[in-house]
Parts: sequence; structure tokens; C-alpha cells
Amino acid sequence: MGRSHFVFRVGLVSGDSVITRIARHDRAECFEGFAYWRSQLARVGVPVPRVLSMDLTQTVLPWPIMLLERAPGDDLCNVYAELTAAEKSRVADDLLDIQRRVRGLPPGPGYGGIASYSDLRCHPRWSDVLWEYFTGAIEHLPPSLGQIPVVGDIRRAMRELRSEFDRIPPLPYLIDATHQNVLVNEGRVTAIVDLDEIGFGDALYPLGVARAGLLARGPEADCIEQVAAPLCDVPVRRRMFDLYSAIACLKMLAPSPFSVTGPPSADSQIAARLRTLLDTFAAAAAHKE
Repeated sequence: MGRSHFVFRVGLVSGDSVITRIARHDRAECFEGFAYWRSQLARVGVPVPRVLSMDLTQTVLPWPIMLLERAPGDDLCNVYAELTAAEKSRVADDLLDIQRRVRGLPPGPGYGGIASYSDLRCHPRWSDVLWEYFTGAIEHLPPSLGQIPVVGDIRRAMRELRSEFDRIPPLPYLIDATHQNVLVNEGRVTAIVDLDEIGFGDALYPLGVARAGLLARGPEADCIEQVAAPLCDVPVRRRMFDLYSAIACLKMLAPSPFSVTGPPSADSQIAARLRTLLDTFAAAAAHKE
């Protein structure tokens, strides 16, 4: 289950299997975005699943439906604890290579996630995207979290760093390739599987999400730190990385109007770790060099 989809693995009589995505009636355009970006990314060598069939008319079935080839592996967060140090290093190398290949696409018409280069729903500045992420999260935080001091710390850091954000060019990055949607099999990245939108802006942002997601589930996220290192070449970039991770923690703790599964329960271990990580990352982001 995703924000607006149900995803199934379907066994065929032949013994093979495919991935079937069924969307909400008002989200059919996501499949068009998937097919568009799949073609663009395959052209530059990013491992992405083939679209086998797609129907948006809602006449074959009463919902938009898409069939995809099934790539081997599982989400990075589901296998990370089982990876050896050498395998984590290989995954990081694969992600760095994918990041380099994505940069082979043209810059965007603006900032944020869009379904194609002709999609005009983008923002004029990267800071506008971050502000939308931040305010969207705090609007849906439980009352017990909405007024905590760390929210004010994040808000101040965003204002202090705004000039840095607004110097970032609208370069492409995989908006949903974080601790999820990156399939790993036998210690190698086999596919990126959520392509409804491509982001334009700072490729460090999804790495902040991935770092928060992995640390909420385990003791370290060294693989992501390795991928992020070339993008954190000066102290202010490290501060931005911490801010992105803090915003990611907020978003993971907040219910989303598009969410099917919702945030972790308030008394769960993941929620407790996210609250601790939120304090840590926000304090680091608030620190001025």
C-alpha cells in the first residue's frame, strides 16, 4: 500500500509473476508520469522496471491499472540489517552511479516533483519546496508534537539557510528513491521502482529522507552517508543535510491525507527513534558554522 495505490505481486499460470498497481480514480495521471519517466531514465541507464501494460480508461477494470515487470529484491530498509559492510559499500557505489546517470537528464522548468518536463506545477525556488514539505508535515502532526520547540528550531534554520537554498539549480533527482523504492538483491541495487514523479532541486534531500528512515529502523546508515559525502563538501551543506533529515522525521511522524498505512503508532520503537532523531537533526541544523 502506498500514498494512493495498492500494489500486488501477481502469480501467472506460467510460473512467472508481475507487479500490478491499482490507483485511486483521481490519481490515474501518476501512471502516465511513471511511463514517461521510466522511458527517460532507461535512456540514461538507470535500472527501472518495464511497463508491460497500462489502462487508464477504467473500462477493463473499474480503476486505473498498470502491469510492470517484477525486479528481484526488496526495499533497502527491509534488507539493510542483513547486508555486510562490503555489500553496503557496493549498494552505495550503485546509488552514486544512478545519481550520476540521473544528472544526465536536462534541468527542470522549476523545482519539486513533476510528472513530465511539460508539467507546470513546479515551484520557482527550492526553498518553496522545502517550506511546503515542512508546513504540510506540521499541519498534520498530532497535538502532542505540533507545539514542541524543535518545530521552531527547524523553522528558524530554514529561514537562515534560505539564500543557500535559492542558489541550488533545478537539477533532476529521484524524489522517492530513499530507504524505500530502491530494490536490493544479493548486495546490489536492481531497480528504482517509484517513478510517478522526478524531483528537481537538491539531490541531497532524498538522502536525508533515506538516512532518517534507516536510522529509525537500526543503528546506522553508513551506506547513505557514503552517497551523501560528495554532496556535503562544505559545512553549510552538512547543515542542510541535517535539516533535510529533520524535515523527513517530521513527515514520517505526521499522518498524510494521501497515506494508506499512516505513520508509526505513537508507542512504537520506530516512532520513539524518529522523535529522538528529530531532536538530534534539528539541533545540528540550528548550529551555525
